Amino acid sequence: MGEDQIHQLKEEVDQLNRRLQLQEQKIEELQRLLMGSNYRRQNSQQTSIPPKKSSWSMENFIGLRLIHFIGIIVLVIGLSIGVKYAIDRNLISESLRIILAYGAGLILYFLSRYLKKNYPFFSTILFSGAMASLYFTTYGAHVYYSIFSFATAFIIMIIMTAYTVYEAISYDRQEIALLGLVGAYGIPFLISKNEERADLFFLYISLINAAVIYLSVKKGWKNVGRAAQLITWILFLGWASVRYQAELQSMGLLLLSFFFLLFAFLVGSVKIVHRNTFTINDTYQLVLNSIGLYIGALFIFGDSFESRNVSIVTLFVSCLSGVQAFALWYYWKEEIFTRRVFASLSLMLFVIFVGLNWNGFIVTLLWLLTAVIVFISGVRIKSVTARMAAILLIGVTLIKLIAFDSLRFSTVEKVIAYLILGVLLLLVSFFYQKFKQKIFDEKE
Repeated sequence: MGEDQIHQLKEEVDQLNRRLQLQEQKIEELQRLLMGSNYRRQNSQQTSIPPKKSSWSMENFIGLRLIHFIGIIVLVIGLSIGVKYAIDRNLISESLRIILAYGAGLILYFLSRYLKKNYPFFSTILFSGAMASLYFTTYGAHVYYSIFSFATAFIIMIIMTAYTVYEAISYDRQEIALLGLVGAYGIPFLISKNEERADLFFLYISLINAAVIYLSVKKGWKNVGRAAQLITWILFLGWASVRYQAELQSMGLLLLSFFFLLFAFLVGSVKIVHRNTFTINDTYQLVLNSIGLYIGALFIFGDSFESRNVSIVTLFVSCLSGVQAFALWYYWKEEIFTRRVFASLSLMLFVIFVGLNWNGFIVTLLWLLTAVIVFISGVRIKSVTARMAAILLIGVTLIKLIAFDSLRFSTVEKVIAYLILGVLLLLVSFFYQKFKQKIFDEKE
């Protein structure tokens, strides 16, 4: 091959390289154009989407929430007026009244089933109205017209309650569960003949509670469990204060213990089952459970609140609250607020116990001793709450000493009390002066 041919081949190769470079440049330009158009398209789409507005508004609340309830109430009022008009003029018989009332409830029920798929919330309202109508129609049929016997009415209401709970799970709505809860607790009052069978009554309430707690824990419906706790303690304390008799003490103690443990587990399931932290409402629910136990025990063991048993009950609940505070510290250290509340409740009940069990000078000394122990404990565990509680107790003791004890104590008792209290206050003050840098930098 000659030099001319080699030179010609080199020129052709160079031309091909230049063409390839040009093609690469064109491809890069096309890629930049495509990227730019996609970016502009995305931006135009983003700007075309209006910003989200707040989900709550007055119109939203009225149109989607309030008007449904008002509609159901107005409908029930209209039906009631119509039925009353017909009854006053003897236009319908007793049996026909019940049939028409059941018919109205069933119409609401079937309408709720029809609308369940496309309008679930509206269907929930209709279903709640239907079940309420059927509940009270059954009540009227038994109480006013004796169409149903006690057993028949009881069975019908039990079935409706079970079905309401089932539908609550199906709808996944707490409102329906609350309706079933109210209906379940209302059954004994609606059809009871007041036969004084507290054992059967609270056995029934216990069974309902067990089912409600299961539903509350399974679905995480705290309001359902709280409603059950509130209703149960009201029922139990009402019975204990009005109809309790000494021969029922064993049964009362058993029920008291069962209800306390059941609702303690209910709140504890927040940690045990769901692995969440306690809210403020959870803490208050636990405290109210302990207060319910305390008041119930006073009614059962207090003997008209004139017995020494009152101080024993107070000491027991104080120790129990202290155990709960310790358990919270040992197992769930993050629950600081709940632990503080139970520690405060324990201290308050112990102070009350001292006041119930002793008089005068002894009470003053024991309160001061308690304050010293609590303050030292607060120093050792670095608890601001404990130290402040001790200082508060010292202040209460000082007020008691000046306002009341000075009028009743002997001269010797006054001297001792004032000296001890003065020395204690000075020691506390010295402690803060000496360790102020360390104390006020620490965090509980």
